[in-house]
Amino acid sequence: MPQASTLFDFDRSRLALNYDVNLLQKETLSAINHLPPVYIHYSVVPLTTREKIDNTVTDFSNPEWTSWADTALLKKCPYILEILGSLKCQKTNIRLLRLEAGGELKEHTDPQLNLQHLNQVRLHVPIFTSELVQFTLNGTNVPLQPGELWYMRLSDPHSVRNYGQTERIQLSIDVVVNDWVKDLILQGEKS
Repeated sequence: MPQASTLFDFDRSRLALNYDVNLLQKETLSAINHLPPVYIHYSVVPLTTREKIDNTVTDFSNPEWTSWADTALLKKCPYILEILGSLKCQKTNIRLLRLEAGGELKEHTDPQLNLQHLNQVRLHVPIFTSELVQFTLNGTNVPLQPGELWYMRLSDPHSVRNYGQTERIQLSIDVVVNDWVKDLILQGEKS
């Protein structure tokens, strides 16, 4: 049997699921139109919220540290709920991440978000983006397009820069790794 380190020797994978861009953009704009963006690096719109915290768990990459509940905003987003329903796994922290025109999220790492840990990973669905948005992972651009579903090994250095004149918005979905997630990522297109 191959070792995990050889199975997961890639840093990105475009997954086989794609979503309706027009419907996703329309619903997102409707959901956030009353929310003024407050940018500190980027603006976060939570779609789930922590419910019950287990204070005995000290590793926040462990999905058991808290349970998650849908926010009132998510309950008003039927298409995003449909997207989440297409993922055959436990979902935890779900957010809309907004990066203002000219904004930058400096290079950093999220050590816990690595498929090799077989714990939690973050999936991404770009909603609003352009060629002027650069998502850089390990020094190379990730060609994210609206409506696509991506896994990126965020334990590696990554940054985002929006050189455009419009806001970049992405659906961020933290999921608990199971066989379905692992297979989906392994079968994805490595770029």
